Amino acid sequence: MDHETQTPLPSAQSQSAELRPRVFDSISRLLPRVLGREIPAMSADMKLMSELGMRSASMLELLLEIEDDLDIQIEVEDIDDAAMTSVGDLADFVASHAITDG
Repeated sequence: MDHETQTPLPSAQSQSAELRPRVFDSISRLLPRVLGREIPAMSADMKLMSELGMRSASMLELLLEIEDDLDIQIEVEDIDDAAMTSVGDLADFVASHAITDG
């Protein structure tokens, strides 16, 4: 009777893994525009708030810009500012919470 088929969605983790580099590239391009200044040597370890001076409003603006840039939607209900402290954390969040049309 216990006949569950454990077939992972073909795209859940693979989509996230494929999307993450594109998200990081998008953040690297868009963040200077959102913050209104150049950011030399962007790295995944850069701290969004303490190093880059992001605020909640600039985070939302960046998320909207990423959506437009990559033609995705981001599930924002699960946003946890404490979990998104670095550029890499943000890229991981976006890649794992993206809804694509294809």
